[in-house]
Amino acid sequence: MRTMKTCSRSPLLLLWFIHVTIPVLEAQEVKVSSTVTGYLGHDVTLPCTFIQGAQHADITQVQWELKPPEGENIVLIVFNVNFGVSVYNTFLKDRVELEEQSLIVRDVQMTDAGSYTCSIATFPSGSFEGTTNLVVQGGKTILPRMIAAGVFVLIVSTMLVTTYFIIIRIRREVLVEHRVCYGKFLFSLFLKSTTLTCMAWCVFQFR
Repeated sequence: MRTMKTCSRSPLLLLWFIHVTIPVLEAQEVKVSSTVTGYLGHDVTLPCTFIQGAQHADITQVQWELKPPEGENIVLIVFNVNFGVSVYNTFLKDRVELEEQSLIVRDVQMTDAGSYTCSIATFPSGSFEGTTNLVVQGGKTILPRMIAAGVFVLIVSTMLVTTYFIIIRIRREVLVEHRVCYGKFLFSLFLKSTTLTCMAWCVFQFR
């Protein structure tokens, strides 16, 4: 009988274990991209999103800081639900802004490369963070676009030139055909005039 009671409790223990472990598996986290490529002179967005878990948490503060290849961490911008947005006095002061939790860097420069950390404070779950490595390249893919635009212009120019020469050729052919027809008309008129003249001369001779 004791064995049967122990077995009957096993499903209840299993359900209790699942109930406890599922919230752990659905833990809250900050989702960022491990690496983002920025292009010199263009804007770049470093995505950061807070993923809610089984227990809802309210975001109270968002902070972005930069760790350059050489040097200490630099706090760039902070958003607080009570005090709003504060942009720190750094070399990025006039070129950073927040879009929800994500960071936008305007007019990217080579010196902007480094590790950017997004820290999000929540209540009651505490703080979470994620780091993105920003890689800056010399220029965006402008050359392929310029090549494509050049090829397009070349194709259109070739079509226009070809169309122009076709029109000229047709006009010449029409003109030549017109001249030939006009010559045949004059020759026919000459033959008719000659025939009438001969007939008139013959009539005059035999009169």
